[in-house]
Amino acid sequence: MKVLITGSSGSFGTIIAKSLISKKIHVVGIDIRDPSEDCNGEYFKFFRCCITDKDLLRSVFMKEKPDRVIHFACTFNRVRNRKREHEIDIGGSRNIIEVSNETPSVKQLIYSSSALAYGGKSDNPAWLNENHPLRPGKLRYGINKKLIEGLYLEARVREDLNINVIRVCSVVGPCFCKPSSVVYMLLKWSWLPRFYKENSVQFLHTEDFISLIHLMIADDQIKGIYNIAPNSYSVVKDLFPEKKYFKLPVFVISGFIGLLYNLRIFNLQPASIDTSLYSIVLDPEKIVSRYNYKFRYTSSEAFATAEIDSNIDRYKNLHHG
Repeated sequence: MKVLITGSSGSFGTIIAKSLISKKIHVVGIDIRDPSEDCNGEYFKFFRCCITDKDLLRSVFMKEKPDRVIHFACTFNRVRNRKREHEIDIGGSRNIIEVSNETPSVKQLIYSSSALAYGGKSDNPAWLNENHPLRPGKLRYGINKKLIEGLYLEARVREDLNINVIRVCSVVGPCFCKPSSVVYMLLKWSWLPRFYKENSVQFLHTEDFISLIHLMIADDQIKGIYNIAPNSYSVVKDLFPEKKYFKLPVFVISGFIGLLYNLRIFNLQPASIDTSLYSIVLDPEKIVSRYNYKFRYTSSEAFATAEIDSNIDRYKNLHHG
């Protein structure tokens, strides 16, 4: 087996690449930044390539002939120019599925979407399954994920090319490395908005994330949409009973987040505040029943491993997939 990973230098890409290399599975990494020092050796080959460069992508695919493609690459709110963001996220993702379809060796394409595509809404059910409509609101990250999902699920591809979309909740663990994210905020801030206190949040441990991805790439028949999340959730106040919670109008908090976002201090858009007001909890029953999977960590246990991670600040400059 040979697995090509886009965004291979990002957090998800690095986690999965390392795990595959450790099992002596050949990995082809594509990214615009250098890979982690842990990704090296005879089972790893790296190409510096932006997913917007279709000709270069095509040459890499044809040369390496992967049979599995995992598409992690995205801007993750870092590009403030909307046109450029669209070119990378939407245009680049279109390139990946088209080149995968052109490459006869590729039998499976996994696209990494996000729980945020569901949107934080007051009428969200306690558990969101794959049939629930995607309502990301004004959150561009969620909007882009929804658009790309539609592109992939509606595309006409070879009969022997299986398309999978995974909607992933927050992934945490000892190798957590997403500074300026919600998880980083929870870990580092002493004060939190009061409306976030009762919010249900969901965390998947990196070990469970790796195990589920490995099961999927070993599955020649799997296709369609799958929630990738634990069968448990946490409540913010239970995770942090010692934190202080302040009361301010939502529009004030939203404005403050917008200021931090525009100053590039915080990597969340103001529209993301809806996910703090209303919970997004994924139902993983579909993937669990397919593999009879037993999670190693509950949501709270997974978050605890990130909480005690002493290396988290070392990754501030690491590129996200």
